[in-house]
Amino acid sequence: MNEPPDLIEVDDFPGADFGSRWKVYLEDIYQRYLRSVAKGGLTFRGKRVNCQFRPETHGKHFAFWHMMQEGSGGRSEDDRTIDPERCRRVNWIAWVIANAGKHPGIRVFQQTTRWDETSWVLWLYEHDYAVILWERKDYYLLKTAFYPIYKRKKEELERDWKTFQAGNG
Repeated sequence: MNEPPDLIEVDDFPGADFGSRWKVYLEDIYQRYLRSVAKGGLTFRGKRVNCQFRPETHGKHFAFWHMMQEGSGGRSEDDRTIDPERCRRVNWIAWVIANAGKHPGIRVFQQTTRWDETSWVLWLYEHDYAVILWERKDYYLLKTAFYPIYKRKKEELERDWKTFQAGNG
């Protein structure tokens, strides 16, 4: 069965110490994000998937930082914390979107409406990884992707999955 891409490790990058390897690593995962996600021509349910580019933070797209950092409550990207586990999985974003609806390990469902947004969850549930897309008229906006899914979030996704299945079964 087709599995998610390998994780990307900081230690596999050149540099004399963690700080120098991290700098090279961060640029590499950003370039991967640009190629596979932002410019990757991704589609979901027949519509293109777009990314939010602005406001840029530290010279990188908003959506990139939003997916590589953790934090909530509407905090700006400057106030969020980089999450190495999300960074390791940057290649999973495009893979999950491209395989949604085809791979049996990806649960695809509409999330219970929040903030007047219609959002879709692409949940690689055996790996505790999720990609969230907001539905727009002619496209989907990539909202975020995260790992790990903590217990409370997992319970919420499980409820939404069951609700969606009950209404679409």
